[in-house]
This record gives sequence, structure tokens and C-alpha cells, in this order.
Amino acid sequence: MDELHSRQFLISVLGFCEEITVSIIPLIRDGYGKRDAISVCLLSPKSDWKCYKVSEIADIGRGRVISSKEIANQNNPQYPVYSSQTSNEGVMGYLDNYAFDGEYITWTTDGANAGTVFYRNGRFNCTNVCGTLKLHYQFDAYYCSLVLANVTKKYVSVNLANPKLMNNTMAAIKLYLPPFQEQKRMAQLFRKMDENIILEHKLLLSYQKQKHYLLQQMFI
Repeated sequence: MDELHSRQFLISVLGFCEEITVSIIPLIRDGYGKRDAISVCLLSPKSDWKCYKVSEIADIGRGRVISSKEIANQNNPQYPVYSSQTSNEGVMGYLDNYAFDGEYITWTTDGANAGTVFYRNGRFNCTNVCGTLKLHYQFDAYYCSLVLANVTKKYVSVNLANPKLMNNTMAAIKLYLPPFQEQKRMAQLFRKMDENIILEHKLLLSYQKQKHYLLQQMFI
């Protein structure tokens, strides 16, 4: 393929990537909009829901001090370390071993992101600025993480130089929850919506990387 045809081919593929990128963005925006609307309906307390303190539905814990030096000195790092950050799902690195295994809810205890809630499932580690909740039987961790995420920010101590949401405060937070089977049904719905949004984000990132690569090729 001569240089002219090669360039025309790159321009054609670049145009295709641009069209796909432009079409994905509204899908993501629409997905978030639908999720927000459904959240208002399905996460808002109903008159027949029961009120629980977090301490009544979960075992409350916390991670440990994990330094960047410890992370750098691992031999076969494969288990994520979750910290106070919220970018990259809170992952700050990986260790050879793990401290937690299974479904948990974690939250950021200190700093600008205090009160941010995540659902976790698998083997992982947490730093000392990351609180953990192990839900009791008959409480769906995914659904409870969504309900909790809606209320935690108002319990953060923001009148401090370093905002905090400590374990004792988390323990006293009250949540209104439907029966377990209803929790599971609603969790399945939210999981599906979240999976679709994540997939669309991955597609968008993939085409954006492809566009970047093609642009680089055009100016070689």
C-alpha cells in the first residue's frame, strides 16, 4: 500500500473511531441518568421497611498501615490494596497475600474522600484509612452499599483539617432496608445497570486509545 492510500486508510479508520466515540458518550450519559432515576425510586425508604443501625447488620473493621515500600517489595503481587483514594476503584497497589476474602463494603475514613463507599468481592487488603463492613446473613452487601453510599457524606466530620468518618460514627448510621429477597432483586437490577455502564466506559476508552494511536501514525 503506497503512502497516499495508507494515509487515506488511516483517515477512514480514524473517522470510524470518532463516530463510535461520539455515539457511546450519550449512551453512558443516558445510563447514568436512568440509574439515578431508578435509585430515587428503589433506594428511598418505604413505610414498611425496617430501620437498622449499621452495627446491627455488619461487623465493622478497618485495614492496617501498608506503605509504598511494602508494596514495592512484593514477589508475586496479585491481591489489591484499597486505600483512601477513589480513582482506580481505590487501588493503590498489590500484595502477595490478602487480609479479606468475600463480599464486603469498604469506605474511606479520612481525607477529602471521607465517606466514599465501595462494594468489594474477592480477596483484597485495606489500608488504615479504609473501613470495612462484613454484612450479616440476610443482608445483601451490594444493595446495602448503594443505600449506605446515599447517606454517608452527611455524617463526615468536615469541620476538621482532615475530614473523617470513623468507625464509631459509621456504627450509628441508620439505614432503612426492605426484606432480604427484595434486597437481592434490586441488587440484581443495579448490578446489571452498573455492568452496562462499565462496559460502555471500556468501549469508549478502547476507541479513544485507538484514535490516539492512529493520530500518532499519521504524523510519523
